[in-house]
Amino acid sequence: MAGLTAGWVPKQHGAWAMILVPYLAGLVMARDARPLGPGDLTLGLTWLLGYFAYNAATLTLKAPAQRRTRYTPALVVYAVAAGVSGLVTLALTGPVLLWWAPAYAVLVTWALYLAASRRERSLQSGVLTVVASCGLMAVLQPWGADDPTRWRDVAMMVVLTAYFVGTVLHVKALIRERNEPASAVRSQAYHAGVALVTVAAVGAGWLGWWWLTWAAALAARSFWMPRAPRRPAQIGVMEILLSAWALTLVLLG
Repeated sequence: MAGLTAGWVPKQHGAWAMILVPYLAGLVMARDARPLGPGDLTLGLTWLLGYFAYNAATLTLKAPAQRRTRYTPALVVYAVAAGVSGLVTLALTGPVLLWWAPAYAVLVTWALYLAASRRERSLQSGVLTVVASCGLMAVLQPWGADDPTRWRDVAMMVVLTAYFVGTVLHVKALIRERNEPASAVRSQAYHAGVALVTVAAVGAGWLGWWWLTWAAALAARSFWMPRAPRRPAQIGVMEILLSAWALTLVLLG
């Protein structure tokens, strides 16, 4: 049975927030600058299918040669489905999305190289996948509008991307590097920096004051959780709550 399902369902259940929240946040930001359309829906579908294909590809690359064929069906189906969905998206939106293709090609190729080197769980790989996911917020924006910078949205993109990068550091400090004190210190210093960036964005008027409580919660959890008893399920629930909170803040503006 395991051989029949190999590669079809990603096992990184904690990654769902990182996959979905940036896309949904990008839609919320984009709706204030342009009408949303069916191309936005197919873009989300393309991203989801593309992630499934990427997951199957990483399993293929790191598997022993004699076992790689077990992941081939999932890889082929997801890759073809993502390609078809991508073509439909381009037909609906026009070629403007192709401007982002080189950046995503670099990110995906780099991440696949790390997978082939059996470093798919490294900090570098985690950051690459976060940047790719959070990049959807920028892809959805109409940068050719009269106000291409739209500092409020840029500030939210930066803070949300910083949050998901910080989640990689935080989870490593709690699980894979739980016996390395330097890992917890690294996560704590990083989250303190994210809090300072958020304070600066609020001070500049780009973000509302309510972002401060969320940033303080991020910093507090990075200091408290390494010292407290925790289980993977508790870590996952905490990240889901913080991600939902972040999405709510985007809705508030």
